[in-house]
Amino acid sequence: MPEISADKIIGKTLYAKKQLDKLNSSLQKIGTFAKGQSVGQVYSYIIRNGQVYWIFNDAFGKPYLVKHDSTAFQFSAGVQEAAKKQEAEKTKEEIQEKGKIPFYIEKYGKWVLGAFILVTLAREYIKKK
Repeated sequence: MPEISADKIIGKTLYAKKQLDKLNSSLQKIGTFAKGQSVGQVYSYIIRNGQVYWIFNDAFGKPYLVKHDSTAFQFSAGVQEAAKKQEAEKTKEEIQEKGKIPFYIEKYGKWVLGAFILVTLAREYIKKK
């Protein structure tokens, strides 16, 4: 999944893909979220010591933080759709920049060449037996 800007994530619900620490504003652990559990709806974010922390509010309106890890979250459907749209736009721009043929050769050329070599080697191996 490509990196997504914060404005696409704020207001969306995040789900834990692995165990995550729930932190207070002093970055001290105050709980955990189990895999598959809803972490909550993103309220905002902060950056401390070069790390991004997502800010959520609990049922009582008290904020808590979760450290950003691109492999730790599953996003609600709206964010996934935005990521797919962003990826499609990026691909479209690359095609316009490079041209269709060079783009697809660069993208799939290694696979086609590898398959050709594999088929050629397999055919030679079968002929020798």
